Amino acid sequence: MKPWVIIIALVMLIMSSCSSITDAFVSETAWDDSLSVEQKLEAYGGVHVAVPMPEMYFDGTLWLERITEEISKAEDYILISTFLGSSSENLEPLYDTIADKAESGVEVYFIMDGTSSLDMTETRKYMTPLYFLRESGVHLLEYSPVSTMRLLNPAELVVRDHRKLFVIDGRTAAIGGLNINYISMGAGEGKTQRDSMYLFDSPSLAEALMHSFVDSWNADSVEKLSYGDFAVYPDDSGIFDAYLFNSGPGGHGSISGMFASLIASADDSIVLLPYLPVLDSHMEKCLRRAADDGADIDIIMPVDLRGYAAGGLYHYLPDLIRNTGADVMLSIYDEDGNVLPLLHEKLMIVDSEYIVIGSSNFNFRSMGLSHELSLVIHSPEMAAILEAHVDEIRKISAPVSEADAEKLADEQGNFLAYLFMYYGG
Repeated sequence: MKPWVIIIALVMLIMSSCSSITDAFVSETAWDDSLSVEQKLEAYGGVHVAVPMPEMYFDGTLWLERITEEISKAEDYILISTFLGSSSENLEPLYDTIADKAESGVEVYFIMDGTSSLDMTETRKYMTPLYFLRESGVHLLEYSPVSTMRLLNPAELVVRDHRKLFVIDGRTAAIGGLNINYISMGAGEGKTQRDSMYLFDSPSLAEALMHSFVDSWNADSVEKLSYGDFAVYPDDSGIFDAYLFNSGPGGHGSISGMFASLIASADDSIVLLPYLPVLDSHMEKCLRRAADDGADIDIIMPVDLRGYAAGGLYHYLPDLIRNTGADVMLSIYDEDGNVLPLLHEKLMIVDSEYIVIGSSNFNFRSMGLSHELSLVIHSPEMAAILEAHVDEIRKISAPVSEADAEKLADEQGNFLAYLFMYYGG
């Protein structure tokens, strides 16, 4: 069978299985003015928790130091989930600390996506697979590893576990966009991707993330866990209302419903830092309707300069501008024309009041073709801090007009790359 026949068949399979995953963007629930934002979020499966102000990290090197420190203090258990996980020279202290904790009797459970060994970023030149952790007693689960047998059911290869989380001793919790690999955390100062992680001293969030982790583990491992295996604690530290959305096993959170609820409720402004923002028509209509209703929409985005990614994004860029009504800025080069580290951050701020952080990209794939974990926080105080962070990124970003986008699409756009990005992310 010719390769292009296989590709078309796979695309048809995906299209037939996910035609409704973005319906929430045009749903009556999302656009019902009689419902509060909180009512909408609950309707779409958000789990309510109360959280304190987190520590915020936008540099992989600093985050590596901080999470290694937290793990070194673990006394009971450590839960880790990552999309891309591998070791390299600068990451060895982290993995040595994880191994030491397992050997000392701390229960360590680690989920990594099965595409980790196929990492296409610069990590591939440096990475060491993580199977060595098992020698120290780490319970390591590889989600849906790529294999010949799975080619018989391509749908199993399409859906990936894109979540990133840490839970330590039932009290400390972290989520965000950073993978545990060279390009995210191990490349060294100034060389890692621009990304984010948020560290919470929050037993209630830790418990909710623990439930998500256990459900995911049990869906793919013969070694079964229960919630009772992991200690939880009372929590009076929360000062901000938050809603956790887990679209993986055991979760009922709708990532599309989460985004739709917030966009449809926007009165003044929407700020998006998306990675690979390739949208379908429902997502475009939602943003356009919000813009027509008076919301100022800013999208500050990167272009991954690897050939296929740039070609696909440039092909779509005119439609992104034309169909959404958003003001788009590209964050690629610094003021001297040097290529910036890739902006891999996932962030949305609505009306300087509501914040979305976590693993989910704002694109079609993250709405239902991957397992995602996102947290909506209602906090004007935290929003102000993050808006200042966004302003720093805005200073080294360039506005792109529809005419500019058309020129980029003509000169560098690639439809096949766009098709791959649409479904492959």
